[in-house]
Order: sequence, then C-alpha cells, then structure tokens
Amino acid sequence: MATCDDYQGGYEFKFVTGEPRDEYQCHICTLVARDPRQVTCCSNIYCKSCLDTLKEKGQGFICPTCRSSLEGKYFKDGRAEREIKSLKVYCTNTDSGCQWMGTIKDIDTHLNNSCTYQLVPCTNCGAKMRRSKLMTHLINNCPKRMINCQYCKERGTHQLITSSSHTKECTDLPIQCSNEGCNEKVPRCSLASHNETCPKAIIPCEYNTVGCNKKMKREEQEKHNEESMKQHLDIAMKKIEVLQVLLPTNHVLKLNEYREKKEGDEIWFSPGFYTSPGGYKMSLRVDVNGDRDGKGTHVSCFIYLMAGEYDDILEWPFQGEVTIELLNELEDKNHKKCTLSFNESTPDISKQRVKEGRNTGWGKKFISHEELEYDPATNCQYLKDDSLYFRVSVKITPKTKPWLVLR
Repeated sequence: MATCDDYQGGYEFKFVTGEPRDEYQCHICTLVARDPRQVTCCSNIYCKSCLDTLKEKGQGFICPTCRSSLEGKYFKDGRAEREIKSLKVYCTNTDSGCQWMGTIKDIDTHLNNSCTYQLVPCTNCGAKMRRSKLMTHLINNCPKRMINCQYCKERGTHQLITSSSHTKECTDLPIQCSNEGCNEKVPRCSLASHNETCPKAIIPCEYNTVGCNKKMKREEQEKHNEESMKQHLDIAMKKIEVLQVLLPTNHVLKLNEYREKKEGDEIWFSPGFYTSPGGYKMSLRVDVNGDRDGKGTHVSCFIYLMAGEYDDILEWPFQGEVTIELLNELEDKNHKKCTLSFNESTPDISKQRVKEGRNTGWGKKFISHEELEYDPATNCQYLKDDSLYFRVSVKITPKTKPWLVLR
C-alpha cells in the first residue's frame, strides 16, 4: 500500500497546532518538505522530489531562491526530517469522521492498518470502500466471493453461481411443474419422471389405441374408466372385428440391455415375425453401436427376409415398404421413423431368404446415440430403463398377386 513518503511534493496535512514554521517549508511546492534536502547556497530546504523534477526539466539546475547552481550543492537534512515527522497532524479522513491525531511518522501505520474510514480495495473484486465495511462486503456483497449453489452445491463465485448461465444449467434447480393446477416444484433433472406421475398431467385415455379419444388429467383416469367401461368394451370389440378382417401388420419389438450391447459392440436380431397370418417372414437386426459410416455414433437398423411357412404361395421377390419406428416412450408421438423400400433397385443379396444364418439385410444408419436421451424441448425419450422399443409395419405392393395386399 502507498505510504505518505511515496507521493511527489510536500506534505499536505492539516496540522494540529496550526501551520508549521516557515523553515520547514519547501521553496518550490510551498508545502511542508517531504524527505527534505538543504542547499548549501542559501540554506533553504526543498522536497527531494521537487529538486529531482527541477533537475529533469533540463533548463538549468539552479536554486529557485538565490539563483545559484545546485549541481552537487545540497544534502539530506536529517535534523529537519526528524522535526517535520514529529509534527502532529489530523488523519486525512477527518472530514469523514476519523478523530485520530498523531505525528507524520505514525500516520502511515494508522492509515494502512487501523483507520476505519480509510478507503481500501477489496482483495477479490478491487472495489474500494471504507475499511469498516470491507468485512461485510467480503462476506455478503462481493460479486467474486466464493459460494456454493444452494441446489446443486457447485462451488464458484457469487457472480457465476447466480448468473443466468448457471441457472439455466443447474440440474437441481426447483422448476414449477407446467401442468395446470399442479403447484409442485421439482428439480430440473426430475421433471420428466414427475410428469409421468403428476396427477394434473393431461393424458390420453388408456383405450386410445382402440378408439377412445378422450383426454383428461391423470387423477381423473380411474373415474373415466369406471364411467366409460361399456363404451370402452364396445369400441374394443369393434376394433377386434376390424383387425380380424384386415389382419395386423404392426409388430412391436423390445431390445433389452442397450448399454451392455453398445459397449460390447453386439448385433441384436429380433425373433422372426410374419407380416400377417399367411404372410412374409422377417426379422429386425439392430447394430446398437452402428455400422459402417454410423459406427460408434449411431444405431443402425436392417430388415432381413427369412424363409417362411407360406413362401410357396407368395410373390417373389418381395415387393413393398417396411417402416421401422423407434418409439418415444413418453407419449404416442414424435417416434423416430424410417422406411425401407423393397423394389427393383434393392440389391438382390438383400432380398434373399435365409433359413439359417443371416444375409446382409436391407437398412441404414437410423438414429444417433445422443438423440436417444431425454429431450425436454420435444418431450422425447427413446431410451428408457435401458431398453428400446421398435415398431415394424409392412405395406405389401405385389405386382402379379394383388390379393396378397389383404394378407
């Protein structure tokens, strides 16, 4: 910290006993001399810094009083310095309320160590304030003081932890549930799981897949099921009748232990399934850790044609479209989908049927590993409980046996 001897020119204090004697005055700055030098020509004293400045100007180093040359004609006046530093002065913060009085030689100690009115810099942020307020500032107000986030316990400066960037990323920050009527606040990382059980969440009827389009709050679901039992039974029976005529072509397949398969670079094959009773037999292959240009970054999917029980009455080669959907496990929309066309441009090897082993299949790079995780913007989560659900649907477009469409 700067001391009173570090400044240029003389001492500019308020003296307790009035203005000091003229013999202590620097004849250049007219203040009480600081680090006094006595000239031999006229015995007057000057501040050392004032003489140094006069010499540096290069316009003739002469005594301002008697005009004599000062080159080598002055010396440090130890007696004058002792007397000057024994003069009693008021603290420079007297106007702010400091009552201290003492000698010039003691004022540095007072200002640097004990004066509660002295402006001092914060060791963290550099802001200046009275010494009496420094501790409160360091503990409660300094933007660069170290604190822990009250939610996730991450440690950082107050400025960082309270910034919008941390607030947007804090996984444990309580967020108000967006469902109308729910007043619960839950940690950001638990929002998705909360929404799966929130009694105020709007959900479709459990029988939406058979035709009930009613939507309600989760807490109203049981009452709706009781009141609509006959309606649900009727539409379920109609759905069964329709399915018996059209025959199903959708197959839901579950892949378990995703992470283990990914780390082991395993290839998963689904059990064989028929496109419909009396139809083509197929299998879904999933390269959990990707294939070719998707290796290590994507999940790749392939459809295999298998030797089936009804092949003798079917049209070959197989013509049609196979749609693979990776199901969003949070709601019945935003499923990841790709369609594979089996036509003249499909490689022959990919249309071969197999009884044992596997051919190359027909497929593509399907979805990146990052996309499998929860996305709050779209309310999508394809990977849940270490499992993936695929839905395979088949549209047959035969050329010589159009009646096969109904199969």
